[in-house]
Order: sequence, then structure tokens, then C-alpha cells
Amino acid sequence: MDALTDILKSVQLSSTVHCCSEFTAPWGVQIDRTEYASFHVITRGNCWLEIEGFSTPIPLTGGDLIVLPTGVSHTLRDALNSPVVPLAELLADRPCQGQLTLSYGGGGIPATVLCGRASFTDRAHNPLLSALPPLIHIKGEAGRSIEWLDTTLQFIACESQGDRPGAEMMITYLSSILFIQAVRAYIASLSETESSWLRALKDPQIGKALSLIHQYPEQAWTVKQLAKQVNLSRSAFASRFKALVNEAPLRYANRWRMYKATQLLRSTRKPLSEVAANIGYESEAAFSRAFKQHTGQSPHVYRQSNWLNAPKSANA
Repeated sequence: MDALTDILKSVQLSSTVHCCSEFTAPWGVQIDRTEYASFHVITRGNCWLEIEGFSTPIPLTGGDLIVLPTGVSHTLRDALNSPVVPLAELLADRPCQGQLTLSYGGGGIPATVLCGRASFTDRAHNPLLSALPPLIHIKGEAGRSIEWLDTTLQFIACESQGDRPGAEMMITYLSSILFIQAVRAYIASLSETESSWLRALKDPQIGKALSLIHQYPEQAWTVKQLAKQVNLSRSAFASRFKALVNEAPLRYANRWRMYKATQLLRSTRKPLSEVAANIGYESEAAFSRAFKQHTGQSPHVYRQSNWLNAPKSANA
């Protein structure tokens, strides 16, 4: 299993809200900062995107997909001088679950935007979500969505029509696919000279080392062992790993163990001794000390405060 697959398996999409918005010029919508990730697909027309912290507005056209993984505050509008209304006001009298339809604007040139949001379990400790930029922009081709996006949107549109049993769950799964596709496209676009954890996933040797760390967190890895596995000298491996991941190999391995521990504590009722063994600790006491140092909470307190929000599992 490659490192990206293992990471994506841990990104648990827990909810989505879709809004198919039919706008007519002039129009403008302000979306406040949120703990959710947001995404928008421009299925017809053109508009401008303004993001908190970005100095330059971004032009969007038909077929474009934007993903805002950190939930940063942003604005969509047809022209930079168009008035803006908070989205919360437009949806004040509408339910916040299931498929929403929104019509708004001054009656001029139309634009259609599919909007969605998603929440992820334990996003604070997930290395992928913390490594993603505030904006992923996947551009369309000649006014149309690229093929993989278009196919996913067709499925979402099909499930959104009518009131078929299981439609909401299907839309959630499809949104997860859309998110994964966007992440893969973003990683593929990274230059060879860029240093980041995401770029490291593409590197044949460091990517393999990450896969080993992810798949076998119970192993007491040393830099020498990891270097041997990827056919590099100890010094060359340590230097390359640090340059790409921005973190020393064993420090990263320990952080991944703690993330795996949070997953086990949230989703299973395994005894703490078993959780400790699963991530390479010989004693429950040593694990508890390390976990508290990493998260600020003991494993018992963390499990108590997060269990109710955890997905059910076969081990529950």
C-alpha cells in the first residue's frame, strides 16, 4: 500500500451539505470562516473568488473546481464591484441537511455553482489535512470540467434528483471521491523542486519510507533500518527525508504513531495496553506518557471526550 492510500483511508468524511446555486448578475455571496472544508464547482458562467489572506482575486470559469481544505473565509461574486450578502442570511430559513437549492441575484447573466462542505474526524492530528494549502484550484478545460470531475458531478446530480433511499449517503461517498481526486490532482501538480510532505509522497525512496512507517507503526524503526529499506546511506536518507518532509524520520514516525493511537482510541474499545502494543510501545505507562506529551490529554481522557463522535467499527 502506498503512503497516500494509507493517509486517504484515514480521512473520514463525516458530513456534507450541498447547495446547487443559480445566480444571476449582479450577485455576491460571503462564506464565513468555518471548521469545515468547502468546495465549489462552477458548472456554468464565470465569477470571482476572493479569499481571506489572499491579496489578488481569482477568476473562475465554467468547469473550475476549488477546494478550501481549511475552511478559510471567502467570497464568490460575478464582478468585483457587486454587493455581497452573507450566505448565512440567504440560508436562514432553509434546513442545513440534505440537498439545498438557492436562487439569488439581480436577473442578469446567469451562473450555476455547486457548493459543498465536508467535516473530517480529528482533523487537527491528520497529516494530510494539516499539509494541504488553503486553496486547491483545479481548472476546467474549454469551459467544461475535466473528465474525472465531470463523471463525479454526473453521479452527484443523479443522486440529488428525487428522493431515492440512500441518496444522502451516496452523495457523501461521492463527495469523498471528489475530495480524493482533487488531492491527487494537486499532488501531481507539485514541482520536483518543491519541498513538502505532499511532495515527499511522490518521491520513490522517501515515499516508500513513509509507506513503511505508516503500515508498520509498531516497528521500532531506526534511521539505519529505513535507509537500508530504500537503498540509501544513513546520512543521505536522513538528509533527503528532512529536506522533503521538513521533519526528521524518527520524529515523523513518532507523530504517526500518535495519530494511529488517536484513531484507535476514537473508534475501538481496545484496552490501552493493546493500543500501546499496536503502535510499538512495550508498556501502557510509557504509551500514556508519550500520548499525553503529544496531545495534552491522557489516552483515557481523550477516549472519553472523543468516543461519541467516532465512527462505529467492528471492534467497538
